[in-house]
Amino acid sequence: MRKTALLLTTLGIISGAAYAEQPELKVKSVGQYIEIDNTSGAEDIGEKVHFGNKVSLSYGKDWSFGLMARKAWKTDTDDGIHSTGHRIDLDAWKKMGDNFSIGARWRQEKSYDRYYLRTKYSYGMFSGDFDIAYQSNNSEAGRKSGDRDGYYFEGTPVSVKLGPATVGYYFKTETPIAAGSDFNGAGIDHWYRHQLRVGMPVYQGEKLNIGVQYGWEFANDIEVSGDETNDKFTLKHDNNSHILWLTASYQVTENLTVTGSYEYDMFKWEKEGNGSSYVPNGSNKTTNGSLDSDKYYGELQIGWTYKF
Repeated sequence: MRKTALLLTTLGIISGAAYAEQPELKVKSVGQYIEIDNTSGAEDIGEKVHFGNKVSLSYGKDWSFGLMARKAWKTDTDDGIHSTGHRIDLDAWKKMGDNFSIGARWRQEKSYDRYYLRTKYSYGMFSGDFDIAYQSNNSEAGRKSGDRDGYYFEGTPVSVKLGPATVGYYFKTETPIAAGSDFNGAGIDHWYRHQLRVGMPVYQGEKLNIGVQYGWEFANDIEVSGDETNDKFTLKHDNNSHILWLTASYQVTENLTVTGSYEYDMFKWEKEGNGSSYVPNGSNKTTNGSLDSDKYYGELQIGWTYKF
């Protein structure tokens, strides 16, 4: 009788342990945010005003997932409010040990779909992240005259923590940004951006945290390719641009946090190419070829996150 009871008890312990180890999908947090983007000389309220919703999930100890969906409007006191598109991001991350993770992202917008492979790491004072993506453009003009597919790279491959400060190298390229599928028309072949970034906390309290980051864009390269490029030109940031980020968070309750951030870009335009006909790139369409326009870019975001 005692052996039977002992056997049943052992089986119960084993079954309970096995059941406890089964991973389950959990909602970790939900949140919303409003973001206002504007370039000097554009709209007087917001070149784009975004309203976004976010959900974070986990599956076991090693898997995490994210969903972000947002809608964007152009807002101006004279022209009114007009829809300018939407974005959906689906993210998945897998821990590969204590210091390294790999991930994937699907980004969907009206004009393109982008498919990412992602990685991030943290070893002592060193950390970094990097995204590689293939962009499939959803142009209705066709392969010959529509926007061609291309590649996208972005990340901070290496950051070093030095006391309270973190110093990192940032790199971004879009190739192509806007050009014919088979280079039938002149367009942007690539745009590279290189930055040195330094960030640190300014204030860390029981509930309130404030941080600052500075970026120096020391190298910027753009190239026009396609037919009749000798008569074309485009614009790029000069090799001495400056970016400032301010971030803040306030823990309202144990689960609810309110966040805010502001980005301010200061730059001058340089002409690339010797022609007289302007080729717009996807990020600077508002310049219309004028070296005197768009001297800054601002981005304000306010949001909240509730953790479960």
